[in-house]
Amino acid sequence: MGGIVYRNRPILANATEPLTLRFDLSSLPKTSPVPAQTLAQLQKLSDELADKDTRLKAVMTGKAALDAELIQLRAEIADIKKQNAAQPDQHDYSEAQTRDYFIDLLLKEAGWPLDQARDREFPVKGMPNNTGEGFVDYVQWGDDGKPLGLLEVKRTRRSPMEGQQQSKLYADGLEADYGQRPVIFLSNGYEHWIWDDLNYPPRLIQGFYKKAELELLIQRRMTRQSLAKAEINPAIVDRHYQTRSIRRIGEAFELHHQRKALVVMATGAGKTRTVVALADVLMRCN
Repeated sequence: MGGIVYRNRPILANATEPLTLRFDLSSLPKTSPVPAQTLAQLQKLSDELADKDTRLKAVMTGKAALDAELIQLRAEIADIKKQNAAQPDQHDYSEAQTRDYFIDLLLKEAGWPLDQARDREFPVKGMPNNTGEGFVDYVQWGDDGKPLGLLEVKRTRRSPMEGQQQSKLYADGLEADYGQRPVIFLSNGYEHWIWDDLNYPPRLIQGFYKKAELELLIQRRMTRQSLAKAEINPAIVDRHYQTRSIRRIGEAFELHHQRKALVVMATGAGKTRTVVALADVLMRCN
């Protein structure tokens, strides 16, 4: 007959004797008692909450003040934009204005203080005019007193390249007087070009060079070695078309004063080795 087993004792479902089960309090898990909060502790908690509320109100008040200030500033900016829209900038500045508004600031950002009279409107000889004299807009001088660079400025609506021939004549005059040919810069305040006419054609740049950068350009002129005479490392390339490619690139750089070259080879022909060998030659020739 079916039944229930309690403490290894079978209890018959139809047993007539009464059950003797009792609730045993000692069987419950023991827990640590919760300490009673004293009046001092409760008062401390109340003070801390009040202090947090005060600080929160101060933060909210400050945020409201900042929001009001931002609204006012946005309104002022919108008013300024409206005024500018009513009087648009035509970007048509004279050469003098271009120097004052753009060139002076850009040169000073590049580390040229322009604190000496020779930095601006420097006189040079050999110009094709009645007096034979011209004035360079800006000259960037080295610590040895020799010109590192010169800058010819045109007004904003004119191309800076319009001063290319004029700047070349200025460079001729400075080279004749100081024995060092400066690097040429051309600008209209918005576009800037660099022209190291002994080595490369003019190219567009983002800003003017610092003194150390110009000194490096001048120094490289004197330390260069001939690419045509440099030995190509046979441990890197040993195929005739690889060495021929390197010689042609050297010719483009050295004789034709180019700054870029494109090499086209079939897959597996060794383009990577060719470029590594070319870089080795360029580094050894400075």
